[in-house]
Amino acid sequence: MGRGPRPEDGVEPLLEQVFHHGSVVLGTDGCGMNWHLVVTGPHRGHLWYVTGEGALPFGAEFGTTTGESGFAGWVGHWSKGADWFV
Repeated sequence: MGRGPRPEDGVEPLLEQVFHHGSVVLGTDGCGMNWHLVVTGPHRGHLWYVTGEGALPFGAEFGTTTGESGFAGWVGHWSKGADWFV
């Protein structure tokens, strides 16, 4: 049996942890799609793209883009006007 979408009441506590504990919002792509710099825990220093549907780490090591991981890689990628995702 496949997994369906997570019920809304299950998502809110997870998003609350991201939005208010351990990250700084650096920017938005609108409609609740935000770039977060993680400042605590094992992903400290990494950028994550967080939406109401889920989250995706930024960086070539994660296979989502050609940009280097971390803040400097994210800013460098942005300043080149490169596509965010592969």
